[in-house]
Amino acid sequence: MSRPPFREILDAWEAGEELSVSSAAALLEKGSPEATERLYGLADRERRRAVGEEVSYVINANVNFTNICYTDCKYCGFYRRPRDKDAYTHDDATLRAKFERARDFGVREICMQGGLNPAISIDRYEEVLRLAREVIPGVHMHAYSPAEIDHIQRKTRLPLEVVLTRLKEAGLGSIPGTAAEILVERVKKLISPGRIPVGRWCEIIRAAHAVGIPTTSTVMYGHIEGPPDLAEHMGILRDIQKESARPGGRARFTEFVPLPFIPYDNQMGAEFGIREMAPLPYILRLHAVARLFFRGWIANLQVAWPKIGIEAARQALALGVNDMGGTLIEENISRESGAEFGQSLSPAQFNQAIRAAGRVPVQRTTTYEIIREDDPRYRRPRPGDEAFLGQGAQGGKKKNLPLAPAAPEGGCS
Repeated sequence: MSRPPFREILDAWEAGEELSVSSAAALLEKGSPEATERLYGLADRERRRAVGEEVSYVINANVNFTNICYTDCKYCGFYRRPRDKDAYTHDDATLRAKFERARDFGVREICMQGGLNPAISIDRYEEVLRLAREVIPGVHMHAYSPAEIDHIQRKTRLPLEVVLTRLKEAGLGSIPGTAAEILVERVKKLISPGRIPVGRWCEIIRAAHAVGIPTTSTVMYGHIEGPPDLAEHMGILRDIQKESARPGGRARFTEFVPLPFIPYDNQMGAEFGIREMAPLPYILRLHAVARLFFRGWIANLQVAWPKIGIEAARQALALGVNDMGGTLIEENISRESGAEFGQSLSPAQFNQAIRAAGRVPVQRTTTYEIIREDDPRYRRPRPGDEAFLGQGAQGGKKKNLPLAPAAPEGGCS
């Protein structure tokens, strides 16, 4: 059965119909410049209707407390085995120093993830949360992906709800929706056979929402998946969001973040012959389709600037995106797979990029409460910010992505 053409799909969406999974897959395929221009225009219009002209970002810091992991994910250049010379599991003194640096920068959020280290107990996961909040009173802890939650639960054999509640009581504020990769088992088994399966990821996300812990949602793309796989993934996320919105639901997805696969410094790029990241036209198209697909369900669409660069991210602001992510301070996971766009951005750099796109920069909390300039929590740009952050270690082989024309053609091959 053939799919309806672009025009019919977009006509139906404009008339109020929800974008189906099959229609989303069709929109992700190559289209004429005219069809692409209309798609982009509708995505920008929907963004304006849903969230207005403001573009948000969060003052945050990444902290990776261990890089020891046993899952051997082919796409990851970050993990190490315990005997590797550069393997680490940070002690309190090292973590305290990282948290103090983040505090001095004025962060509102600590984004904390690590490898699946068999030596770390649930007690240690709780201790790290408490330590961060001791050093930075009131900081929001955005931590522990579903893969880490699964790891903790299997080690303790406690009910999932008990694990999540214990972490919440220790200071966990929200969970990153990473470890999803792509929620299509056939593809997931090829690219990350040691990771949690689709059903388990969904189970953990639903359990987190049930105990009142919000999560983000992501997708990793630009590898061996096709448009139908991306559409299926987004359909699962939308279904979970609908369930979380029912009476009695305590938490939901706060955002959707497409994450392009970086193929340069990891096993997966070599194994599957992937030499370049997804082309920018495809990256932009996915963001635009996501804005249409999640209408009424996920309002916030974030672009991953560490993976595609601030200039390409700025271009995405015209295609449905309303959030630029965070300052990060120290980004290691993308960098160690070959990302070339640095580890941090200052508030002034965010403000400049957003204003250059004709939009209004605002700061936010992790859960998308806007922090206005008259709010005591507002973090003003400081003259020494760039010096404080430094240039950031670079890695990988890809120096830049070419910017796309206004109505690009092409798809992810």
